Amino acid sequence: MGLNTENNQNIKTYKYSPIARIFGKLLPKTENEIASDNDFLDKKELIECINRARNDWINANKEFEYAQNDEIIDYYTYKIKACQVRYEYFLKLAKRKGIAINKEYL
Repeated sequence: MGLNTENNQNIKTYKYSPIARIFGKLLPKTENEIASDNDFLDKKELIECINRARNDWINANKEFEYAQNDEIIDYYTYKIKACQVRYEYFLKLAKRKGIAINKEYL
């Protein structure tokens, strides 16, 4: 099985040439590039989920402060706990994937 290293070198040179960078959107992507795009989207989506879960948790706490009857107080108590568990789940998932999030970003 002979490997044509000269041909491979030409492909690498072409891949990183200015023309390839300019028209890179038109070129077919390799499996590694597709996987890295999916990882980026997964990370971005996970960070958005963390932000939404945190905001939901904060809003549930604010809504609880204005609850007036017993049924509504019970509802917001459960809602706060559900939002907290959801937020903690997304944080654990991000930690497992090795995603670090700056507190200032949240």
